[in-house]
Amino acid sequence: MKNIQLFLPLLLIISGCKKDKTENIAREEKQKTRITLTADQMKLIQVIPVSTVPYADEFTAVGDISFDENNVVRIYPIVSGTVEKVNVSLGDYVKRGQLLSSLLSTVITSIQHDYNVAKADLEAAERDMARSQELYSSGMMSEKDFAEAKKDRTNAQSDFNEKKQILELYGGSSERLDAKFRVIAPRSGYIVERNINEGTQIRTDNNTAIFTISDLKTVWIWANVHESDMGKVKEGDNVSVTTIAYPEKTFKGSIKKIGTMLDPASRVIRVRTELENENGLLKPEMFATVTITSQTSEKVLAIPVESLVLENNSYQSMREIEPNTFEKVTVTVGKKFNGMAEIKSGLKEGDRIIVGGALFAATAYNLQ
Repeated sequence: MKNIQLFLPLLLIISGCKKDKTENIAREEKQKTRITLTADQMKLIQVIPVSTVPYADEFTAVGDISFDENNVVRIYPIVSGTVEKVNVSLGDYVKRGQLLSSLLSTVITSIQHDYNVAKADLEAAERDMARSQELYSSGMMSEKDFAEAKKDRTNAQSDFNEKKQILELYGGSSERLDAKFRVIAPRSGYIVERNINEGTQIRTDNNTAIFTISDLKTVWIWANVHESDMGKVKEGDNVSVTTIAYPEKTFKGSIKKIGTMLDPASRVIRVRTELENENGLLKPEMFATVTITSQTSEKVLAIPVESLVLENNSYQSMREIEPNTFEKVTVTVGKKFNGMAEIKSGLKEGDRIIVGGALFAATAYNLQ
């Protein structure tokens, strides 16, 4: 009996020690699954709450860049002839009224001849009018004859004005007979198309523009959307554009127009986006990768893609469990859209996670 009384306290002491040891081990294991950051380390990260956001259906299409057709001028020949000289090159910036090219044309010769005849007739009519004025004032000309002289001068002036306007329209010179048709820039901008060289024979029935001018302040992006994706696209959808020339730059816009005709061969429809191009980086005929983001009424739990860390073929996120203290959790990722990733499991709405500096925190966690 006495031995039993001595054994029971010893048993209680041993049991208590085992319990303390188990609790210490559990506490240590729990400490291993979390990390506490210092105040200076907290300055390197950003913590945001997990929330539901509107789901955006996102897909990518290939496309190309073209002129803004509302802001472009195409110049067509209005006379036949031979190109004598071309004063500008493709890509040159020209000002309104600048001489672009000159053509030798027999049409201009005829127009200049008619102009000079009308000019000589006007000068003769003005001389006759001056003499008639003197005769009429001295009473040596009847009022009827004087009225006839004024009519002749008016007719000569009208004919001269007509021939002068025609000459100016055709770009001829009123100073000399040189048979040259002068192509003048009707507006300022860049030469984005040039289809003539010196010696080129020009015909007025040719429907090809000899020059195209655009200021390129805005450009059109045409995306080729496959028939299977047509239901995902509507006017106003957000668009992100990247190019081979500037892979690090993303140009933002929205869909302005959806084509009405499906190409029977490629089974695509053309979708147009307008982009500001003040710095002139985007050039016509460039290829483009167009990412179209279509907004829907569906809402999903999502976090920024940058808050995810890929480890051992699974996605991890750093969740806050108390101020300055975080634990690594494994999350199941669904659809990715517009820089966001849908979360199927591992987080719930209201959880706070590291978004800026997630990789830093995960690395520090692994090193502890």
